[in-house]
Amino acid sequence: MVNKVGRYQLDHKGKVAVTKFHEKQTTAKFDKKNHLEKIRAEYLKKKQKQTDK
Repeated sequence: MVNKVGRYQLDHKGKVAVTKFHEKQTTAKFDKKNHLEKIRAEYLKKKQKQTDK
C-alpha cells in the first residue's frame, strides 16, 4: 500500500525512514529547549545572588 506524503509517494521502507528522521529531529529540539531553560535558570539564580550582596 502506497500513501501520499506531500506530493511524493513513499513505500513502507521510505515511510519508516521518514518517521525515524522526524523522531530524531523532535527529540533533539526538545533536549535543546530543556537545556536552554536550565542554563537560563542557573543564570538567573547567579544574578539574584549578586544583587543580594
